[in-house]
Amino acid sequence: MSPTTVWPVSDDLAGIRQLVDTYAHRAGLISRKREDLQLAVNEAVTNVLDHAGGRGQVRLHMDDEHLTVDIYDEAGLLAPGAFPAQLPEIAGRAREPGGFGVGLWLMRRLCDEATITQMPGWSRVRLRMRRTSES
Repeated sequence: MSPTTVWPVSDDLAGIRQLVDTYAHRAGLISRKREDLQLAVNEAVTNVLDHAGGRGQVRLHMDDEHLTVDIYDEAGLLAPGAFPAQLPEIAGRAREPGGFGVGLWLMRRLCDEATITQMPGWSRVRLRMRRTSES
């Protein structure tokens, strides 16, 4: 397995989830952590599709301690403070264009680490899982 795998953002969410699962399995993540990571990546890619023009890439890489998935978008709209501290209240209201639902909150809850980096012209959501059986 290559130390880094790159996949373009696309609406083939099942294919991206399968890529993440295969890579995470080879990295030694237990089933539950693989499923959590797949869901978190699915949410991040969906955000790129829905809010960032659909252009970007998914990069998977690992070191001795972590499996890291970076989801880049080419719009650069997502800022570091975007992760909500609490589950957003969405019941009874229509989804607002450009608004954020529960995806960001879910990413943060499912992964051992979740961060956002913003630079002119791009944003990156970084999702990390520890490769050890602890946690």
